[in-house]
Amino acid sequence: MKACKMQTMKARIILVAALALLVVLPVGVQAQKKGKKQAEKNVLTLHIENSADDTVYMGNYYAKGTYATDTALNDGKGNYVFKRLPEYDGLYFFTNQKGKYVEFVVYGGEKPTFEFTTNDEDWKAFMRVKGSRENEVFFAFHNERRLLMEKLEEASKKMKKEEFEEYRKEVLRENDTLMLKYIDKYPDCMFTKMMLATKPVEVPFVNAAGDSLSQNERYYYYVDHFFDNVPLNEDFIVRTPQGTFYQKVEDFFNQALKNQMPEFIIEKTDRVIERSRPAPEVFKYLVHTTAERFLQSNVMVYDEVYVHMIKKYYASGDAVWASPSAIDENVKRAETWEKILVGKQAPELILKDTLGAYHMLGMECKRHKYTLLMFWSPTCGHCKVTIPELHEKYVKYKDEYDIGAFAILSEPDDHTRPLWKKFIKDHDLNWLNLDGGECNIDWKEVYDVITTPKIFLLDQDRKIIAKKFSPEVFEEVILKQLEKNNK
Repeated sequence: MKACKMQTMKARIILVAALALLVVLPVGVQAQKKGKKQAEKNVLTLHIENSADDTVYMGNYYAKGTYATDTALNDGKGNYVFKRLPEYDGLYFFTNQKGKYVEFVVYGGEKPTFEFTTNDEDWKAFMRVKGSRENEVFFAFHNERRLLMEKLEEASKKMKKEEFEEYRKEVLRENDTLMLKYIDKYPDCMFTKMMLATKPVEVPFVNAAGDSLSQNERYYYYVDHFFDNVPLNEDFIVRTPQGTFYQKVEDFFNQALKNQMPEFIIEKTDRVIERSRPAPEVFKYLVHTTAERFLQSNVMVYDEVYVHMIKKYYASGDAVWASPSAIDENVKRAETWEKILVGKQAPELILKDTLGAYHMLGMECKRHKYTLLMFWSPTCGHCKVTIPELHEKYVKYKDEYDIGAFAILSEPDDHTRPLWKKFIKDHDLNWLNLDGGECNIDWKEVYDVITTPKIFLLDQDRKIIAKKFSPEVFEEVILKQLEKNNK
């Protein structure tokens, strides 16, 4: 099963190094006899016949990573006792420093005090478990699948290329049939739900009435049913290999919702998140990763998605996992961003130019059809490249499109001002240059100027037309769109 494959060898090596730091805690010597017996029962045991490994490690999957949970030492007879039992449903694994590994399941209320037995020759092939129906079914499937793969490998050594290719297709069909058989026979098992979760949604060509669906209708169906095969209401799905859940979420944003407007993304994402509310860990993962994704996005209109996520899930108190300070920070940022979204009126600015004369942003906007508003500094490496390039585009198009400029020094101190004036002179920045030292508002807070350059394009009413753009995007995309809109 593709979704249940281990991470790369590099990931395993990193994991083993992390696991090696864990310590097995002994049972307290002062514990009562009854307490000792109880403690001995609350363990997970692994016996590996003919094992020479001093240590075996236990870990679990989460999203796209693997994490250490416990380590156990060989008692000299191939017995390994793990005392930190898995706390949550999910897919776990045993591994050693040589890279051997075998997965197992914790699910459905089964107390994870399992007893595993295998042989060092092949952990997976000889694995047996006592005390877990889930794992009995899990290993039965993998044993059947292993036999199919062995047949395929043996055939590859004997058959000619064309003959083997046909045989390979046949074996893969058998594998698909095997998966469907287990999904049908054991629908309530965790690993069958995992297999089903990797299955893409089937988009129909006709509706219930038999009418053909248009391309748009099929697309909307695809988005609305994208997670139909994924148990979003069960927390175990987060603790699976990255191809099962993590990649599904990534594909939802990178493929299903690619290039869509924020309103559409908000609507579809909210529907998915609401389905996950019964599963606190899934809900947390979806809310957190969605908010972070759009916080980091360079797409100018996607600030709106971030603002929505914070208002709906953080400000409302739903994000119970977040600290009060983290919530306050995000809510404050969202409130700031909401005032400078594309389509909103940019807050008024009144600043001095290099000669000490005052200028109003609103008045500058009135003088031109469009105005570039920039916050930058000559000490900023990115600014040193971007600002001269943007000025070049400005000079090229300012007359054709009637573009003005309002370029603000973002580090108005005695050290930076001389560098600023020199940079202006050296690069012939003959647009309106303004010192950010004195202003009618705290522009750093109002415009969320944390990094520079920060660039906006405004219309005559100070409405924000675009932001977060490079000089190339300004020339190749924004100006073309403005020209198109004006026709």
